[in-house]
Amino acid sequence: MTRFPPSIFEAMSRRRGQKLGHLKEKSGSWLLRYWVDSPEIDPKTGKQKRERVTVTVAPSKGPKGVGKREARRIATEEYLSKVDEAHTRPSSAKTFLEFVNLRYRPDVIAFQKPSTQAFSESILRRHVLPMLGRCPLREITPAHVQEIINAKRLQGFSPQTLAHIRNRVSSVLRHAKAHKWFFGELPTTAVRLPEMIREEMKALNWSEVCTLANALPEPCSTLVLFLALTGLRIGEAMGLRWSRVNLTLEPIQSGSEIIPPLSLLVRENYVMGKYQTLKTNSSYRTVLIPAWLAKRLATFHTLDTVQKPQSTDAVFANASKSAPIDQHNLAARVLKPIAKDLKIPWVSWHTFRHTHSTMTDRAGFTTAERMKILGHSSASVTMSYTHPELELLRTRMDGMADPNMLN
Repeated sequence: MTRFPPSIFEAMSRRRGQKLGHLKEKSGSWLLRYWVDSPEIDPKTGKQKRERVTVTVAPSKGPKGVGKREARRIATEEYLSKVDEAHTRPSSAKTFLEFVNLRYRPDVIAFQKPSTQAFSESILRRHVLPMLGRCPLREITPAHVQEIINAKRLQGFSPQTLAHIRNRVSSVLRHAKAHKWFFGELPTTAVRLPEMIREEMKALNWSEVCTLANALPEPCSTLVLFLALTGLRIGEAMGLRWSRVNLTLEPIQSGSEIIPPLSLLVRENYVMGKYQTLKTNSSYRTVLIPAWLAKRLATFHTLDTVQKPQSTDAVFANASKSAPIDQHNLAARVLKPIAKDLKIPWVSWHTFRHTHSTMTDRAGFTTAERMKILGHSSASVTMSYTHPELELLRTRMDGMADPNMLN
């Protein structure tokens, strides 16, 4: 066995009796072989497993063949110089895909909300793992991640999707770094993304809300008014049960909670066919209901004269009352076609959340009050939901300067 000079191999260190790596010629190539620790534990000994790594350093025959001295130099500069403490730790032998399966999915994705889980898995399966899955963690560089971004950009994916891809890779590697499978600076910090140009969000005025509600059939008509006047997210509206709504002028008891008069408790989301917890802690809130809207909601109790809604029923239930309305079907089949006919094709369920923030701003609500109603934890987010009407600004704009003072 050919041995390198001790100065070369000291960086590899004899870990638990590890033999020094060695270089040998085989089948026209110079092969370098050494041992590294595995992240797996041997159930028999209780110790960390060892894995042998074999890499091809250079050809030994043919036009590009090199001698042993040159092969030794290449091995030193391109391989052994990288075999330091970081590269002999668990990250050295496992691929990106192996880490995702062994640690990231059970440690991170398993604890996400169902909708977030589906999104995370979609980004990984469709974009990241096909291009990065087989790459060892220790060999991932900014160039690897940038190559994914560049390829997906050429395929026509939006800057927002590209940002999600980079962020998912970063999330995996941060978790790998926390578990000492990856060392050094995250390669995603050097990745460049194309400029992200966001479409301007719009809000309806009350006249437009009424026009749309008058054109829509029930229950979509009442749902539109409800979203515009309460500011609930569509998932929160779908997750609203009658047991958390008080349409009377007196406080009522709901479990361990008291619901004030003409108000509702936001406690659940209904997303992807399941009741779920809310988006953030600040989303748990009490929202007031205008008296006239409460009367309109009360009609939902009397629409079915045979079977009255039970306390656990959804306020906006489907025809069988077995579950909330399918918000996606309702938007695609009812809301958007009619909104398009009314020349407001950009309307979506989320539009009414912006509409509510804008209407409450015009009504004189403070930023803190609007944050409370919308369930925001940041004033900057609430402000981004507010869209002053240009025509209302025109008078003040015209009055800023007096043109009569000009010569």
